[in-house]
Amino acid sequence: MKKIAGLFLVFGFVLASPVIKLHAQGFEGTITWSMTIPMLGDDEKHPMVMNMKGDKSETEVDMGMMGNMKSYKDGATKKMYMVMGSSKSGFVMDMKDLKSSDPIEVKATGNKETIAGHPAEEYSLKGQKGVDISLWMTADMPKDIQESFFNAIKDSPNQDPNVKKAMKQLADKGLVMVRIVMKDAGETQMTMEFVKYEKKSLDDSFFVPPADVKFGPMPAGMGGMN
Repeated sequence: MKKIAGLFLVFGFVLASPVIKLHAQGFEGTITWSMTIPMLGDDEKHPMVMNMKGDKSETEVDMGMMGNMKSYKDGATKKMYMVMGSSKSGFVMDMKDLKSSDPIEVKATGNKETIAGHPAEEYSLKGQKGVDISLWMTADMPKDIQESFFNAIKDSPNQDPNVKKAMKQLADKGLVMVRIVMKDAGETQMTMEFVKYEKKSLDDSFFVPPADVKFGPMPAGMGGMN
């Protein structure tokens, strides 16, 4: 249960934070990431595919032995739905109810690296309730993606204000995330790295949560969102 709680904490941050929403408003298509999830005792790389259109997104993650996880996020209703594999039950989170985190300090570490062909620099975020977050950011992205990042920051009043403030510092530099590393007590819990993006048209029905799944509220303490 502790691993599952930590997993939902990771996805709560990744899927709800404005740094991921950067693609949503000016970009339609698919973003592919690669994930490793040591918290599950798995060091293999797993694909994470994020489909974006307008203020909606659908994300599919290969969780290895745990199966697949899907999430559906609707910016208009401020709700996010999550379901594991073929399960007929899932969780729904109301992002309007996000509470403020601890104050966050954003600091450039000086580390630089080329990630998926993009020159990137590391920024350390401290203050997420004991979880250390390392963001690798690049300015080497198409203009529409950069502009969408700015729009997401500006138009996300219901986001955690401390997360929003931290992300805006990076947005003001014209930066886009290409890697995120989350650690707890010095141990890496999850790494997510940008692989590629593909602009294409997506049907609206693609972003509708499955009708045969019963969604209940996220249990307290599992999402890090309550």
